[in-house]
Amino acid sequence: MEIKKTGKLNIIISAVLVVIAVALAALTFYFFTQYQSIKKNPNQVAQAEVDAIVANVSKIIDLPKDETPTLATVLDKDKLKDQPFFAMAENGDKILIYTKSKKAIIYRTKDNKLINVGPIVIDPKTLPQLTIVDAGGDVKGVTQKIADKFPDTISVSAAATAKNKAAVKQITVIDVTGKAGDLVSQIAAEIGGTVSNTLPAGETIPENTSIIVYVK
Repeated sequence: MEIKKTGKLNIIISAVLVVIAVALAALTFYFFTQYQSIKKNPNQVAQAEVDAIVANVSKIIDLPKDETPTLATVLDKDKLKDQPFFAMAENGDKILIYTKSKKAIIYRTKDNKLINVGPIVIDPKTLPQLTIVDAGGDVKGVTQKIADKFPDTISVSAAATAKNKAAVKQITVIDVTGKAGDLVSQIAAEIGGTVSNTLPAGETIPENTSIIVYVK
């Protein structure tokens, strides 16, 4: 399954397998002035898109009130053709994923239309693997925030230790696979970090890792 995630998260979620079924809604465009004010902050832009979509979808269907969904974008519908839930999906369709409520919604922005709605069944083995790397920060606190905010969305491994702590200047979230853009943005916003495309000097990618969080 390949999805592009937006929320603080546009991406391909490389590992959330969902079994689902039935219909969803729309996305509004930002006022020019709003766009100008938020585009300087990628995390804020991502959250703004999530908020806009949720606002529109909530006018069509009742949404869970106690959680903020993960937002993803279908990038290649052909890679999802074997999954019944995505049978009617088109490239560009948005997916709202409510992990705590175990609910997913596909919605087509251009038509302001619900495409499918249904329960989520997640195999933990398919979740993106996130490694926490200790670079001298509050590893326990950051780990807890991620676990609380993204249950059933990612699998957090035991913390590793940075090889070159001096090269890490702040909390940094890295998308190792290049397929979790929306998700890494959401994680960064939740823990007060930034998204980077490059590893700190002297660092290497931990084995079997999709996302790395350096905690400074």
